[in-house]
Amino acid sequence: MSKNFELLQRAYRDLERRPVPPTVLGPGERSAPRSASLSLSSAEENRHNWLRVMTVLRKHWRLSALFAGVVMATVAIVTLLIKPIYEPTARIEIDPPGEVFSLENNGSATSDIAYLETQAQNLRSDNLALAVIRSLNLDQNPELAGFVKPAKAAKSIIATGTVQLTPAESNALENFQSALKIRRDTSSRLILISFASHDPQLAAQVTNAVVDTFIDDTFRTQHASIMKSTEWLSRQLDDIRAKMESSSRDLTQFQSSIGVADLDENKSTYTEHMGELSRQLTQAQSDRIQLEAMLKNLQNGNPDSLPEVRNSPVVQQLSQKLAEQRAELSQALVIYGKNHPAAKKLQSEVDELQSQLDAQKRAAVNSLRASYAAAEARERLMTAEMRGTSKELDQMARYTALKKEVQTDVDLYNSLYARIKEAGIAAASKSGNIQIIDQARVLDHPTRPNKLLNLGVGFLAAVFGGVVLAFIREEFDSRLRTLADFTKWIGTSNIAMIPAIAPTNGHHLGFGARLLLGRNGDDNQASAFVLDRPNSPETDAVHSLQASLMFSQAGVTPQVLLVASSFSGEGKTTVALNLALALAQQGKTCLIDADMRKAKLSAHFGLESAPGLGDFLGGIAPIESILHETGVNNLSLVPAGSSRANPGQLICSSNAQELFEALRQRCRFVIVDSVPILPFAEGRALSPLADAVVFVSRAGVTTREAMQRSMQLLEQVHAAPILEFVLNGVDISSAEYNQYGYGSYKS
Repeated sequence: MSKNFELLQRAYRDLERRPVPPTVLGPGERSAPRSASLSLSSAEENRHNWLRVMTVLRKHWRLSALFAGVVMATVAIVTLLIKPIYEPTARIEIDPPGEVFSLENNGSATSDIAYLETQAQNLRSDNLALAVIRSLNLDQNPELAGFVKPAKAAKSIIATGTVQLTPAESNALENFQSALKIRRDTSSRLILISFASHDPQLAAQVTNAVVDTFIDDTFRTQHASIMKSTEWLSRQLDDIRAKMESSSRDLTQFQSSIGVADLDENKSTYTEHMGELSRQLTQAQSDRIQLEAMLKNLQNGNPDSLPEVRNSPVVQQLSQKLAEQRAELSQALVIYGKNHPAAKKLQSEVDELQSQLDAQKRAAVNSLRASYAAAEARERLMTAEMRGTSKELDQMARYTALKKEVQTDVDLYNSLYARIKEAGIAAASKSGNIQIIDQARVLDHPTRPNKLLNLGVGFLAAVFGGVVLAFIREEFDSRLRTLADFTKWIGTSNIAMIPAIAPTNGHHLGFGARLLLGRNGDDNQASAFVLDRPNSPETDAVHSLQASLMFSQAGVTPQVLLVASSFSGEGKTTVALNLALALAQQGKTCLIDADMRKAKLSAHFGLESAPGLGDFLGGIAPIESILHETGVNNLSLVPAGSSRANPGQLICSSNAQELFEALRQRCRFVIVDSVPILPFAEGRALSPLADAVVFVSRAGVTTREAMQRSMQLLEQVHAAPILEFVLNGVDISSAEYNQYGYGSYKS
């Protein structure tokens, strides 16, 4: 016996000594695992995610490796088969052309960009390509001209608008345009020209020929345009000269008729005369206004406030003498009295001085009134003079218009004359606005393919594509393979894994080989490996399943276990047989072959024709006659029976419940090998009669849709709780089995 089995026996003995109140799970309920309340730490979650990634890659590594191999092989073959291509580059700088015939230069950055883009498009023109093809005889080059069919070669020319092409030239033109590449550097005025060819010398020769031909064509086009425009402008210049001379004669005659002479470019006698009159009128108005203000002040007060009176030297002397005499008079009156001769003399002198002072003030006031009258008269005179000269305004307006017309004609003539001279110089000069910065050189190494780069990119694409393909396959693969699949899609962690049964020679087969051979499946004879190989991994897995079932309901050991699966071929019969063999070592166990359609357990023990389940349910045989010894201690078998007609009706009869009640009294454990749940109703009918259900699925075969649908059907009939899910046929060499299982074994 293995160590696990010995531990299991001791646990059973302890459990029997310790009575625990029974706890019954409702239909469809599942016992929660002990670790359900434990939360994973962040590091454990990350580790779990990485394990999940590694599991997916390990699961689909063949598909990923096949995809990566195909991609790498394709990239390597294509890279090796591609003929080397040489693509030298020439650089030219194109400046915007001078505005030869424009009277105003309105150039802008936008127009420069448009001009450069236009020139880049001109480099792609068919006419330029055809000129290069004909100059280098590229229509005779096999790489460009290619093979011309005889029927096509019989035609001498091909008409393309006004250009006549031979079939060889047509092929060469098409290949030439596909090999020519024109790129414009948007941050400068540089244009890059390159030509791809298998011949490095031909590539450099064609690239330089494109540049030279473009420069020559541009110069010829500009020269022809300049010459044509110069001829037309020369004729226009003669008309402008004649008009200029006529307007000059009209201006001279009009000047003579009105007597106006130009002093300089901006002055004439008329403008000078009008300016002087305007100045004098302004001065007269200013004087009149000032004098008028003084007279108004004189009417409201003493003349002493007038500046003429206040600033007059005579008035100041008289005022001073008058003050002195009045002082002496005051003293004399005090000393002598007013009748004294000296006082009378002083009084007469004061009166005389006062009379002289008043006379001076009156004279100043009269002078002010005279000045005001003169200013008023001068203002009227200037106003009349200005009104008289305004009659000449019409003549001066005509004079100004004639003068402007003459000036416009002169400016236009001089400008056109200068432009024509510049055009003549440009036409005679060989310089242009295109400069060659770099010429194409013969390359020593091909431009493409870059073998190392292609292989590196191919390797990255192969690895990335393989990984992505593995996850896509995983996403669309609905088959359950690992514990993570059960947890994600079924929502349970009560899962027991049983590895694929090893061959009798002791060597484990690969997962694909086990699928082909049907190991752990129902398609072959059920294997009693618990007896044949007690120390094998699959035996220990069954003992682990046994322990989980016994301890899953808090001390209440389920007595009747229904072993079910979604479809046949998932290992249900093998699991039922070996679980019964394991439980028989703990107590009396009965194994029921309820799959009356195939009866594999009956065939395994050689009891195909013995009375069994069908006979009892049909009322033909009593229970004592359907219990058969198997030769294994404590294990009896209820075979399918000799009467197996209408198994669905038999299972649904009331005798089924009677059978289970009788077996509960006779045996400690009852294991029922049910028919598949989805295609047949017998398994669903038996599920409510059991204490628990063990649901078997097969790794890589059972789909999540089948599992989910099976659980829905069991829930609808109020089946016993599913205590354990069994993932059968697990690859023993997988990382997940080694993580959750037992590791390595020796038979």
